[in-house]
Amino acid sequence: MMDAIVPMGAVLVGLDASAGSAKALEWAAAEARRRKWPLHLMHVLDVSHRTWPTYSMTRQVHEPVINNALAHLVRSGEKLKVTWSEPTGDPATTLASAARGCRLVVVGSRGRSAAADAFLGSTTNRLIAQTRCPVAVLRADTNLTTGTSVVAGLEYGRPFVRVLETAFEQAGTRHLDLTIVLHRVPNDEAQHRENDRLARSMADVARSHPQLRVTTHTVRDGAIEELRRYATDPALVVVGSLGHGEFGGAVLGSVHQGVLRSATCPVLVVRDGRKAFVASPPQAAAGA
Repeated sequence: MMDAIVPMGAVLVGLDASAGSAKALEWAAAEARRRKWPLHLMHVLDVSHRTWPTYSMTRQVHEPVINNALAHLVRSGEKLKVTWSEPTGDPATTLASAARGCRLVVVGSRGRSAAADAFLGSTTNRLIAQTRCPVAVLRADTNLTTGTSVVAGLEYGRPFVRVLETAFEQAGTRHLDLTIVLHRVPNDEAQHRENDRLARSMADVARSHPQLRVTTHTVRDGAIEELRRYATDPALVVVGSLGHGEFGGAVLGSVHQGVLRSATCPVLVVRDGRKAFVASPPQAAAGA
């Protein structure tokens, strides 16, 4: 078992035994291969509940998670630079700490149940609160077939420059259209101000993506339903977090929590107000 340091500029995927985790692995591997970034697999052994009497027994029981992930990568024929590790600790805090030099973190969610809502409200929220780089969340029923567009969901009154930068970059590298939905605009005056702000931000970002086809929509009510309507066949939905604090707190608004609970495509959460890590060319890592 390799307990490797996470390579600089890697895609870090958090694994467990769930179906959502399997989807997260598949998407993370495809993203790493597409971008020629290293991939690091991490399974955090959460011993806080004291389910198992010893660390060695806990490790023995959970060890197949990494082994199964590596076997899947071998079967899929992914040509990747892969490292892996299996630390102990709180999953959100451990993943966030490991992600300090990463370009992207990918995790799976557990479904649409009350337990899943609690998971999204705790582990994923805390991970997003503590992580500088974008965090991709995938459900067990996520559709990984290539869609026709990338959709960016922007909230009224919130910073959205990094969300736009990420959405433009994702759509550009995928050669897909970009759909921007600005929601929660309360009235005509506010809509005019927000449209001006969006136009100025887009003018700056779009210079790097002159060939990208972009459509924008502004909505006041029913933001989740509108986002679904405009995202009829998305390859990815990009949303921003509220950015409340370094640790804990409700970092996702209700609309974006709803998107995470209901989306059938990958959702990429971007923390605005922070500069993402830009890595130098990564060193060679172990091959899967």
